[in-house]
Amino acid sequence: MSARDPKHWLWRLDADGWLAAADHELEQGRAQLGSRRTAVTHARRAAGMALNATLVALASRGWSRERCETAWGRSYIDHLRALATSVDESDPDAGEPFELEQRQRCRALLQISVMPPTGLVRLARSKDEAAGVALDTATELVRACAAVIQA
Repeated sequence: MSARDPKHWLWRLDADGWLAAADHELEQGRAQLGSRRTAVTHARRAAGMALNATLVALASRGWSRERCETAWGRSYIDHLRALATSVDESDPDAGEPFELEQRQRCRALLQISVMPPTGLVRLARSKDEAAGVALDTATELVRACAAVIQA
């Protein structure tokens, strides 16, 4: 496994540290369900942190440090976009190590707008149903990342 580097965006935490950070983001998002923008942002950040955990773990499975740092971009949004667009690629290794279902979740998470639609008032079961959907989707992505790491 690659050595930790407290100043580097990816190597500053180990896989367990990134997963713990992802769980914290999910908790923060759930505490802010009334604010769609805040909850969706926390959901996306949680998914991105879990993807960082996966990248760190892949370094111990033969991925080079450089590949880990560049495979899906640097930011959490870059990670989600890279995996979301891999859904449409014909390359069977696109989005490795994730199955299509997880890559589709990345796409779904990005398709949830951080801002509620304007115009008609929409009735929903909770304060902001989209915020809950984003957090549920991110939770599934965090679980999928944990499963890849433990495999």
